[in-house]
Amino acid sequence: MTLTCPHCRKEIRLRQEYPYHAGFSNQGFLYCDSCPAIFVFGSYNRNYVRIVGDKHPWMLSPEEKKCVEARLKRCPCGGRFRFDAHPRCPHCGRDLQSLLPDKMHFFEIGDLVDAVKDEGAWEE
Repeated sequence: MTLTCPHCRKEIRLRQEYPYHAGFSNQGFLYCDSCPAIFVFGSYNRNYVRIVGDKHPWMLSPEEKKCVEARLKRCPCGGRFRFDAHPRCPHCGRDLQSLLPDKMHFFEIGDLVDAVKDEGAWEE
């Protein structure tokens, strides 16, 4: 899949063929607040369930979202993964949310922190 940044007009090549839908895959995702990285996790992940119980990420209250954010390790760039952060252009760093159909879809643009494969992505 190829995107064009609406700000800098540079081309962004993605590994995925289309925007992923979190609800169809029972996945949660948070973008870094400083770079294009994304944190993804399964909504049945034991670390996630310990924090908020048996709730899908799109059903969390603002307080529950803060609890999840507080339990994530920092992004490799030093930023924080946040529910309210948006995808960023790897060239200019500006917001790419307008390229997604809705808030349930996501792009894997920058580095991927996959908590499904890496249990160490969570703070103990």
